[in-house]
Amino acid sequence: MAELTRQDVIKLVAAAHQPIRLRGVDLSGLDLSYLDLSYVDFSYANLKAVDLSHSDLHHASFFCANLTEAKLPEANLRYADLISANLSHANLSQADLVQAAFFDANLSGANLVQVRFEGAHFDAVHTDDATVWPEGFKKANHDLVLKVD
Repeated sequence: MAELTRQDVIKLVAAAHQPIRLRGVDLSGLDLSYLDLSYVDFSYANLKAVDLSHSDLHHASFFCANLTEAKLPEANLRYADLISANLSHANLSQADLVQAAFFDANLSGANLVQVRFEGAHFDAVHTDDATVWPEGFKKANHDLVLKVD
């Protein structure tokens, strides 16, 4: 169960004079769509099934965060830190992933259709046959870890 509400997050962002730290906070299932959450530190947070669609998340940190089944379509994740994040079955369709770091992230079953991924780092990413990659993505150019069931 989420520890904060959408209104709580909006108030934190509005009152902040420096980057917000929501490290380890349970925000599972919240609707945080269309919010400016750039530079927020979500490291170790539980963001399972959270709706971040259309949100501005550039330079946000999701280090070791749980984003299982998260909704991120059309989100701005430019320069985001998604290192060791669990994005299994997440919807990232049409997201902006330019220069995002996904080292050791779990993208098993994730939807990456029509994402912008120029300069994104996908090395050591865990993936499976259900992962939907964007057109033009060359798996051979990345050190992907294919999960076989």
